[in-house]
Amino acid sequence: MTAPGFTIDTPRLADAPAIARVHVESWRDAYTHLLEDHEHWFGAPALERRTAQWTSILTPGDPQYGRATVRVGRSPDGQVVGFATGGPTRDADAGATLELFALYTDRAWYGTGLGRALVEAVLEGASASVWVAAENPRARRFYEKLGFAPDGAEKVEEHLGNLVDIRMVR
Repeated sequence: MTAPGFTIDTPRLADAPAIARVHVESWRDAYTHLLEDHEHWFGAPALERRTAQWTSILTPGDPQYGRATVRVGRSPDGQVVGFATGGPTRDADAGATLELFALYTDRAWYGTGLGRALVEAVLEGASASVWVAAENPRARRFYEKLGFAPDGAEKVEEHLGNLVDIRMVR
């Protein structure tokens, strides 16, 4: 699957540090105004945690391996500049078969079609749900453009300082 300026493929174990970097930097862009303790969420400790997490997810034989579909977006020089993960919905009442677990891209790639391509590479056009921070209007608008709409479900992420998420479905 290709589009101007990027390619989409399945990540390799060697991509774990690059995916972790995108993950942490994208969290910084999206959640700085919503989360306290910035060093914990966006600093070196976060990068170490995310690198370990992605190493686990991408290591064959690890319990995390294969639990989700993961795709990465690569720049023309092969660098990881975004990722998406998804799998069977975790919510029986979602009215969808799949769930988009995460989507993050480097800021420089906003508006290029990379996010849309990553979502479709993971969901393949299926009905799906996604949880998004209620106070993240940019993400909500993006998902609306992909056909997602709030379904009224909310949850509070206590471990994230009581961040409120809403569920969107298509």
